[in-house]
Amino acid sequence: MNRIGWFTTARGPGSHNLFITMVRRIESGEIDAQLSFVFINRDIKGNPYRKSIVETAEAMDIPVIILASEGFMPELKQQDNAAWREAYGQALRASISKYPMDFGVLAGYMLVVDSETCRQFTIINLHPALPDTYKGTWEEIVQKVVENGDERYGATVHVCTPELDCGEPIAYDSFPLADIKGRYASKDEQVKAIRAEELKREAYLLMETINAMVDGEVVIKDGRLYDRSGKPLTEHPNLAERIDRGVASDH
Repeated sequence: MNRIGWFTTARGPGSHNLFITMVRRIESGEIDAQLSFVFINRDIKGNPYRKSIVETAEAMDIPVIILASEGFMPELKQQDNAAWREAYGQALRASISKYPMDFGVLAGYMLVVDSETCRQFTIINLHPALPDTYKGTWEEIVQKVVENGDERYGATVHVCTPELDCGEPIAYDSFPLADIKGRYASKDEQVKAIRAEELKREAYLLMETINAMVDGEVVIKDGRLYDRSGKPLTEHPNLAERIDRGVASDH
């Protein structure tokens, strides 16, 4: 059984939905894995989504690790952000060291992972953009999608590497924007509607990708992708049709 480390900032409903969906898939047997720990880089501070994730994990005896990046070595961060990131990564690795992890999942994790952690562990990241397009937060990306008049939008699960959002894509989702643009005149409304549509779909994308790794359909070695026979993977599947069916079944 694969042991998965779950990394999240748990800032809002998207992060919360991803975690709850993962828990339910494990409980139902749809994903044959266990969560080795949940790592959160923010204090709870009254955040209801963060609080719910912690309570759910604790009820299931999943270890919760909170290592607040805010307030961590502030003087070093001000002097040298790169050195600060490496120092935080060292503290992160120390905090998870007693929990075995076959691979990690960044699910709404709003902090750049340091290079050494990327080298030591296999980690995948859910990024709110189509492959080889935009970098940044979802707010920044969706704004660019609207401003540039893009015809499609979606999310990608990729390998976490020292270069931000540059790891090899494992799978992605893509959906058309014409209907949303036709229903909403203002750009602000379009941004909200596009994000809402992506939120409905991203959990399906991440779960399908995790399942492919758990089942051995996709194997990651040194940041490269291989099939179960050891042959390099050259195509990164668009799971849109499968995700369409999943979303339709829920509504």
